[in-house]
Amino acid sequence: MDRRTEAIAQLLETALSERFATPVIELLHAMPIPVAVIQATDLRALAVNALMARVLHRADAAGLTMSALLPPAHPLSDPRPFRSVATSGQPFATTVVIDGQTWEWFIRPLKGPGRSVEHFLTGLVTSPAAPLDIDVARLRDMNAAKTEFLNMAAHELRTPLSVILGYGSLLAQGELSPEHQKLAGVRIYEKTRQLGRLIMDMSLVGRFDELGPAMAREAIDLVELLEPIVKDQQRRFADLAIDFRFGALAAPVRGNPYWLHLAIRELLDNAVRFRPGPTGRIDVGLDEVGGRWRISVVDDGFGIDPTDQAQLFKRFARIETDANRHLVGMGIGLYLVQEVARAHGGRVLVDSRPAVGSEFTLELPRHGKKR
Repeated sequence: MDRRTEAIAQLLETALSERFATPVIELLHAMPIPVAVIQATDLRALAVNALMARVLHRADAAGLTMSALLPPAHPLSDPRPFRSVATSGQPFATTVVIDGQTWEWFIRPLKGPGRSVEHFLTGLVTSPAAPLDIDVARLRDMNAAKTEFLNMAAHELRTPLSVILGYGSLLAQGELSPEHQKLAGVRIYEKTRQLGRLIMDMSLVGRFDELGPAMAREAIDLVELLEPIVKDQQRRFADLAIDFRFGALAAPVRGNPYWLHLAIRELLDNAVRFRPGPTGRIDVGLDEVGGRWRISVVDDGFGIDPTDQAQLFKRFARIETDANRHLVGMGIGLYLVQEVARAHGGRVLVDSRPAVGSEFTLELPRHGKKR
């Protein structure tokens, strides 16, 4: 747990030092455990995610001091651990029981520009009732994945935040000409969109655990699912010739519409993003082959070298070239597509050549009898 909380603390420390309140709140809500940021001066809750608010039974927790928020007998109301962390600068952890459930309670210092402790990151990690009740290997893998992700996120978030801060500072000082003000606005808008994409990626990583046997499933028609996604891309990217072809009037599968929608949209987003210019062609097809539905997305973009294709579907893998280095991302898009395919008993395939384009295919088992 130390490595993971340290990564979270570093990430939030960066956001707090930049004085960006919204990213801090968004980052907290993306965390898969109950967490809060507490001010060191008066132990006031600066931000609390929904999981922590639920544990505390206080939806209005943000803005209250710990003494006002919790009764004196509550395990988290003791101010001494916070004071100890503020004085020593060292993290604190102990086991507590809240509403009959055992937790590991941790406090980590968040230092300001002067390197003094200005805030605390505090949170709770579930302690299992018995080792045999959990899959230890799976938990270790999940923990390593989240640590790896948080370290990458801290690095990736710094770039758009620094650009926003720089241009925002110049605008606030009023030292830019009208022409440069417009340029600053465009750059801030671009970096804010990048930041939004990164935060969305963070929230998805926290939900990967849903792609398991307990995932909600229902009867879905892939034709009805695909059509609005493709039409939305056609509307948003009018300079691209986006065409779709269905080899069946209906394509029944059994699965989760939320995750299938995300996977299909990710394939289309990649076809739009990874290309040398705003024009080109994307062909989307749906066919039945051997009792399985095949959704294909063919583009004329950058293409991928055969030696790099084995890395495409690995978690947090990013294949950078001179042509695509400016495109930000966490490297989870195609990993997400693969995990969604596996959770539905399917698979994802790629056929690509540099400077020619790529074809990605999502295969899913059909549901019901053939008409």
